[in-house]
Amino acid sequence: MVALRRLLLGILPKTLLSRSTGLVTRIPLPRALRGPAFQAFARRYGADLEECAGEPADYRSLAEFFQRPLRDGARPVPDTPGLVWPCDGRVVAAGPLRQSGFTDTLGRPDPGPAPLRGIKGASYAVGELLQDPSANERFAGGSQATVYLAPGDYHRVHAPFAGRLTAIRPIPGDLYPVNHGARRAIPRLFARNARVAFCFELDDGRAAAVVLVAALNVGDVRYEVAVGDRLVRGQELARFGFGSTTVALLAAGSPAFPEVPPETVVRTNRAVTAG
Repeated sequence: MVALRRLLLGILPKTLLSRSTGLVTRIPLPRALRGPAFQAFARRYGADLEECAGEPADYRSLAEFFQRPLRDGARPVPDTPGLVWPCDGRVVAAGPLRQSGFTDTLGRPDPGPAPLRGIKGASYAVGELLQDPSANERFAGGSQATVYLAPGDYHRVHAPFAGRLTAIRPIPGDLYPVNHGARRAIPRLFARNARVAFCFELDDGRAAAVVLVAALNVGDVRYEVAVGDRLVRGQELARFGFGSTTVALLAAGSPAFPEVPPETVVRTNRAVTAG
């Protein structure tokens, strides 16, 4: 079954489908249709309209509604120090980054020099994810949190820490789906898909990064931040065109992302605590 899924995903015209979906979702809808259509979408996928800025009918297209902002005060950053979750979704994996010696879901050795295992069931180098070989050393012994965003989730990603933005690295790649079945079928999926890596330097000098991984029907990542900006904890960083996956990375030190069980539901700007 895994081999068949890999074959089918390989031959699927992913870029064409994603571009077509993007065009369709950006078509403006008559105002009379927007409210009923987006409310139906919210019921189907469990979107929380109470936290949505404005009314559903205020959004001209499905793409606009999908990227909707939160209303003021919906997700205040906690007064307590520490990390906050960068996005809504379900945890794929969270906790320490581990050194090489792990295998991927097919039992094959990790690729490349000194890889780090960042995702449960899918091994790849942090340097490969960031397209920066030197990152393997900088992030060795650090921690990570990987969160999958479903269609009903809030699709804007916020900074889980305060720091200065040192690089924005758009990385070309595939547009495989990122659901559980695809993650099992496609080795190193997050390091193969198109993505945008936002690299940071924290106040204590540590390296950090937030990577927005694109997926099928999610070919665009939009942002208004620039290299050199200093982001405060909880500040909006970027947004997805549709649902996908966010990977947050921290070099060794404190605070760090703790072990959190897979499928734990997390919410943007809520304090990160161990599961």
